[in-house]
Amino acid sequence: MSSGETVWQLSSKARYGLVNEDPVLIHEDQEDAIILNESAACFIELCDGRRSVDEIIAMIVEDFEVSVEQLALDLAPFVSAMDEEGFIEVV
Repeated sequence: MSSGETVWQLSSKARYGLVNEDPVLIHEDQEDAIILNESAACFIELCDGRRSVDEIIAMIVEDFEVSVEQLALDLAPFVSAMDEEGFIEVV
């Protein structure tokens, strides 16, 4: 994660939705879909090109019993992977 001030959005090549009630990410250049856990799905839903990572974390923390610091640590590898795989992009 570059910084808490970074603003991300879903890539134009990625799609997010529900499949059999599971939150799923699909990239048009990849064959497999990624099933997301609850916090990852919340991040992707809020990753709209307007909110910073810090703002998104503050919103997610309200729904989970975790500190801001712990959630930031937990989300960092996910955000990095989503960036590297082309699911999200910096605005």
